[in-house]
Amino acid sequence: MLEKSDTSVSETLKAFNNFNLEICLFVPTPTGLIKGYMDAISSAREYLDETGFHSYASQDQGQENKIVRKAFFVHPDRLEETQVSLYRPKTKNGDPRIGFYGLKHYAQPFNLLAVMAFDGALYAINCSNPDNLKALENPYSPIGHIAQQFTTQNDPAVYELLDMLKFVGNKGFVPSLRAGSTGVGMTLETHLGIPANANKTPDYKGIEIKAKRKTKRAPSRSTLFSQVPNWNLSPIASAWNLLNTFGYHRNGKLRLNHEINAIKPNSIGFSLAIDATNDWLRQNHTDEYNKSRHVITWELPILRHRLAEKHPQTFWVTAETRKRHGVETFHYVSVEHTKRPNVRNFDALIDAGVITVDYLMSDRGNNKVRDHGYLFKIHQADFRALFPPSNHYPLV
Repeated sequence: MLEKSDTSVSETLKAFNNFNLEICLFVPTPTGLIKGYMDAISSAREYLDETGFHSYASQDQGQENKIVRKAFFVHPDRLEETQVSLYRPKTKNGDPRIGFYGLKHYAQPFNLLAVMAFDGALYAINCSNPDNLKALENPYSPIGHIAQQFTTQNDPAVYELLDMLKFVGNKGFVPSLRAGSTGVGMTLETHLGIPANANKTPDYKGIEIKAKRKTKRAPSRSTLFSQVPNWNLSPIASAWNLLNTFGYHRNGKLRLNHEINAIKPNSIGFSLAIDATNDWLRQNHTDEYNKSRHVITWELPILRHRLAEKHPQTFWVTAETRKRHGVETFHYVSVEHTKRPNVRNFDALIDAGVITVDYLMSDRGNNKVRDHGYLFKIHQADFRALFPPSNHYPLV
């Protein structure tokens, strides 16, 4: 539903991440506003549960078990007190509902609503009104006063690694120790004295290190992590079946190299979709008759865990490049330091097409697949929608 929002999901999440504020998002439909409730999707249920505000899992079905609590509609200069109801109907398997009393007077269909739990109440912020987001930056506004209370500090390992990177940066251009796209990262880790890291944990004392080449083109997407689908839950059943069914021949080899998003099918009909009922991420295929079928499944709890596990803190290092005697050389010149990602935003950014998936696979013979990963990627310009405010440091 977030793809129907009348305002940018990414820019909205950036605004709240600037203050380390965790929220959940809703987009009310015309029907929802008339009936006075919205579906509490899995990410919203988790948010309300983890903040201690409400647990749908322990709530019985029926209107007689409805919970009504204090809530506020946020305006740029004031709070409007209201109430929020949380219940599970006896129909439709008891799918959780959330309803703000008087919402139809505060929001229009397809407005983007941010909901935040604070001090025992729920705050609903209509993010389609830009003045509400601007109020976050005003410490004298009601929502700005709350935002000012959330801060974070660096740990000593950050300054330790930064000194090591500055030492490497001051070496100037150094020859690549490996040909190809991975040379920039492998060369940096070697000069830092960090062993190659084949596991899923961060590289240095809880800090992940990602290196990339500086280019004159538009900034490329950065890889957040790679995660193999759950083949047991995937109708296609295996990587070979996926490649053999949808692959194409290029340079004499069967390949499948494609970027996939949740906004629209790509050139071969692949698209992503959040399955809130099962808490899955699906990759679907739409054929020439506009019929869609489910192909691949990832379990969203596993994807969220991978994101949190891989990026408790990350140094995104940029290197200038040039050729010398036919060998690529790197000069590591700057670093962007991001902190623990707001994992709760992951589903919303998938749904809004901001986080995408790349397939990089080819035929290695004997019905086997050369697989370079199922890469979950994001443009660096959208980092602030996922990570709290980052720090930038020159290395030279």
